[in-house]
Amino acid sequence: MDDIPVLGAMNLIEAHEASDVSAINGIVSLANILRKRGLLSDAEASAMYESMSLPLGLPKYAENPDVQDLQSNLDRLFAVVMQPR
Repeated sequence: MDDIPVLGAMNLIEAHEASDVSAINGIVSLANILRKRGLLSDAEASAMYESMSLPLGLPKYAENPDVQDLQSNLDRLFAVVMQPR
């Protein structure tokens, strides 16, 4: 019986992680589409990247390897968005 709350908490954490990844992928995909259509400037794409990266760089997350992995993934995804059109 003690495992039920732990499993519930793990399921919730995994759901949040999946939701975060899904949201990030959707935002970056939309940014990429808008850039290809000329509807998103370099400055706007950069501002999107900065606004998504800022919370990940907060001191309370700085030493968390999972947050660092998320930041690396975000860096790679936005590198594709920022490629010359």
